[in-house]
Amino acid sequence: MGGKISGHLAVWALRLAIFSPLVMLIAGGLYRLRFVDFQLALLAFAGAVLLAALAALFGLVGAVLGARGEQGKPARALSALVVALLVLVAPLNTVRQGAGVPMIHDITTDLEDPPIFVEVPRKRSVSDNSLDIDAEVLAAQKAYYTDIGPTMLPMAKAEAFALVREAVEVSGWVVHAENANLGYIEATASTPFFGFRDDVIIRVAEEAGSVRVDMRSASRVGLSDLGVNAGRIRDFMDLVAQKAN
Repeated sequence: MGGKISGHLAVWALRLAIFSPLVMLIAGGLYRLRFVDFQLALLAFAGAVLLAALAALFGLVGAVLGARGEQGKPARALSALVVALLVLVAPLNTVRQGAGVPMIHDITTDLEDPPIFVEVPRKRSVSDNSLDIDAEVLAAQKAYYTDIGPTMLPMAKAEAFALVREAVEVSGWVVHAENANLGYIEATASTPFFGFRDDVIIRVAEEAGSVRVDMRSASRVGLSDLGVNAGRIRDFMDLVAQKAN
């Protein structure tokens, strides 16, 4: 009896483990192509994660029952469990990284005078998140992201702007506007899987004999960015600092 139950669980575990990433890929592809909106794609992705979790559960139970049964063959159930866990690695890691971060999606290195987007608003739709400066968001960032700040470069503004422009190219962002004299670059970054678009602006300004580089990164959709915008700013500022040395 245990062998039969184990076999059925193993079959369904493997089916769900294979089906769940297909749902993820379809949801991500449809959103990238703008065939579905953000909420529907995210709902489908959450459903796929649930299916993978069920696959892992079925695989685990099937393996245990198969090992205890006289005719049990837990290998298939174990295989399904491994596949399901591999599918769950990426979404669970994303949740882990975003656990505890504030429910905000707009991060800046200058809380007193955040860079203002000029060209990017024309690229956004009316349903996207607002780019208006929100005092509560700034307060939440100040309390949590204490390490986010500008980068100071000991060089001329023109040289600093060229360095920043090179860093933007290395980052692979789509540039919408740039002005070396005014010292700003506006661009859009996309996340690897879903292609969620986050808009960035980098400001280069002379300050006290050196050059100050500020940055702002804002998500177009979602209440929380799960720490993605702060991570992008950290990575970009580290890249700028490395190129300056």
